[in-house]
Amino acid sequence: MSRDHRDRRPSVLVFRIGQLGDTLVALPAISAIRRRHPEHRLVLLTPHYPASSGRVSPWSVLSETGWFDEALFYEQHLRFFPKALRAMSLAMQLRKEHFDHVYNLVPDQRTAKQLLRDQLFCKIMVGAKHYHAESRAIDAGHALEIFPFYVEQEWLRLLRIVQPHPDIDELSGFRLSIPEYEYKNAQSLLSDLGVAATQTLIGFGPGSMMPAKEWPEDRFRNVGAALLAQYKNIVLVTVGGAEERALCERLCAAWGPRSRNLAGHLSVYGSAAVLSRCAVYVGNDAGPMHLGAMVGTRCVAIFSARDVPGRWEPFGGGHIVLRENTECAGCMLEVCEHEEKKCLTRIPVDSVLTAVVQCIRSHGDETEISARDGSG
Repeated sequence: MSRDHRDRRPSVLVFRIGQLGDTLVALPAISAIRRRHPEHRLVLLTPHYPASSGRVSPWSVLSETGWFDEALFYEQHLRFFPKALRAMSLAMQLRKEHFDHVYNLVPDQRTAKQLLRDQLFCKIMVGAKHYHAESRAIDAGHALEIFPFYVEQEWLRLLRIVQPHPDIDELSGFRLSIPEYEYKNAQSLLSDLGVAATQTLIGFGPGSMMPAKEWPEDRFRNVGAALLAQYKNIVLVTVGGAEERALCERLCAAWGPRSRNLAGHLSVYGSAAVLSRCAVYVGNDAGPMHLGAMVGTRCVAIFSARDVPGRWEPFGGGHIVLRENTECAGCMLEVCEHEEKKCLTRIPVDSVLTAVVQCIRSHGDETEISARDGSG
């Protein structure tokens, strides 16, 4: 880490790990940190993900916000002994910065032991004057028993670390700021693909990094087909990473000429620009859902019952969350084989279609997109 010797401002360290969705739900909290410390240098501490991992680094999102002066990366997946040595080396580097404040915004709720370990590392090894983190510990051995008590949305839990009593109404207008060049790139791609500016987009995100979160492919196909039959001036656009490209290509092949596969063809902010044009977004509990919410697009969010109800719901208002609780709720499985994802398969096509139509009507242009001739 090379700090310009001329920059004598006091420093703030923000520790954030996770993937796209984790980063997006932390934006209100990180924005609050920037506002709280306008004269400080803001430094991000986050893992380095190799390109082959398919993961979206927090820096891919946060670098464009202009909030941070610097980012420091570390290797997350190391064996214990090298990891311990790396932690000591990292602590020595961080200690030289003389951080006034450290904000620990880890996405996982922590056990008492983990909370103490994090605090000791930041206050004793790093030497932070002020340490801000989650104060509530969970009992890792009885996670299922405490699920009903942890229903606060994740973005709000993180924000309370920075502002114990945030003004929720003030946050209603929070949006991810998209660089102008990303709008232009997205519009250029849509134009090249034959999508007219007069056509209404419906966004689809059928993929997920966790198979246990994926609603069945054939049901996405049926929802899209029903929407195309009902509305004559819509174009269905699929978004996601390169790993979802094949899935999205199959859906677009089934939907026909009024669909476009954008998965793997856009940056995070390019996808955000496309989603900001959509009347509604339909998808699983995954990064693109949070991306749509952060640019103000209404989401029809299809949730498994693997995690805490309410915790990962999309930011903002006007969304419709579909979730079916089962006796195996709270399993936290990444792959569900034994129960065959029954919490998801209990969500029928009609329920999702009804929710999408409701969002389109709320958008205020149902008559317009029904009446126009949608060639594409």
